[in-house]
Amino acid sequence: MTETQPARQTVVYVDDEELARKYFARAAGSDYEVLLAGGADEAESILRREGARVAILVTDFRMPGRHGDDLLRQVSQEFPHIVRILVTAYADNNALPGAIHSGEVFRILEKPLGVGTVREVLASATAASVLRPK
Repeated sequence: MTETQPARQTVVYVDDEELARKYFARAAGSDYEVLLAGGADEAESILRREGARVAILVTDFRMPGRHGDDLLRQVSQEFPHIVRILVTAYADNNALPGAIHSGEVFRILEKPLGVGTVREVLASATAASVLRPK
């Protein structure tokens, strides 16, 4: 007799810092399938391939090239079923309120991320993703 495990939600984590990506994957990896991207363009490529099964997008705000708020706007339009979370080390940045409104951000997390915070926010985002139409 085998127990059936519930399917793990798929999360895309976007950050230009390799250590931040590794840390996030370690913090969330046992409960979620984590796909990692080093920037907005790489995340876009992942979403083109895997977007239908992605439940949550977590992206850093400041990255070389396209910033996280640009990615959030795009994902909001093209993949409205994905719950969007913004990560930043610059919580007082004037651009953040615009990102919240235009990208329909579910939550903003401040760096450094704690394991408990990551797990708590992902659990809340998972619950919210169940309510979104696909």
